Amino acid sequence: MPQTSASDRTGTSRLFTPAMAALPDTGHELLHSGNAGLIIHRVGQLRHEFRNEGRAFASDLVSALNKPVADVASVLVYEEILGRVDRLHWMIHMRMPNDYSRFLHVADHDKSFKEVTETDRLADRDGGNWERMYVEGSFQERVYVPQHGLSHDGQDDHAAATFVPPAMHQTGLPADRLRHSADTGLTIIRTAQTKFEFRNEAREFAFEWARHVNRALAGDVTAYLFEETFGQQDRIHWMLHLDSLDSYQRLLELKHKDAAFQKMLTTEFIPARKGGGTWERTFVDAGIHDTVLTPLHSGTPVGF
Repeated sequence: MPQTSASDRTGTSRLFTPAMAALPDTGHELLHSGNAGLIIHRVGQLRHEFRNEGRAFASDLVSALNKPVADVASVLVYEEILGRVDRLHWMIHMRMPNDYSRFLHVADHDKSFKEVTETDRLADRDGGNWERMYVEGSFQERVYVPQHGLSHDGQDDHAAATFVPPAMHQTGLPADRLRHSADTGLTIIRTAQTKFEFRNEAREFAFEWARHVNRALAGDVTAYLFEETFGQQDRIHWMLHLDSLDSYQRLLELKHKDAAFQKMLTTEFIPARKGGGTWERTFVDAGIHDTVLTPLHSGTPVGF
């Protein structure tokens, strides 16, 4: 996918450096939120006293992993801002679920990986590695699969190179007008729990919301829609990619300035036979929340 700087696209400078800036050149296609068949989202909470060591471990781990898995996966690491302090997020982008077997092989046989995970990194602090840096029981995972079956742009006609059609096919836009998890400074994951009764209507709204955002803010903000697989039933996720809070402000202004967006928000997605209603009826109350991420880089941690 062609890369264009944020200043070229929006006239504003980056707030944070994109994740791809820290990746080695492996000679393989970089997988990201736009072209992956699925994403494993792994979260871990650092102990505050080991925040610097934990970040260094996370960066070293990604460096050690990306080379041996480059032909089947890409791993990016982020930290949470405007949320929980010292909470890290790994996004493992893959084509197929079975590709995860490569990670198991690396964990069992790769010497560089074992050095990262087993070397004493806390020699002057009573010894230890990652097992002392992270809060016990804090590691959790979700599996995101691009929402499929809703597009009218032929996304289901893709070659079977990925588990489901990649999220970029939801947009109907050329690749050079799209952003993704590797080339932006900010990623917002908007999670929503749909009501079982209106699960189809909620997905239809979610797809239309993303489609309107992508067309109105093409090249500035990109929204992809995912559903959670092997996790909580009917929980969906928008992944929003942008570079600055200025872009987020433009997103917020759509409901006031864009007539097509306004019309979409007032459309009755729920049919009369179910009582009718707009998108508000399709989600569980208090079931929508945002997680704001920025790529992890060496230097001073975000917060305090």
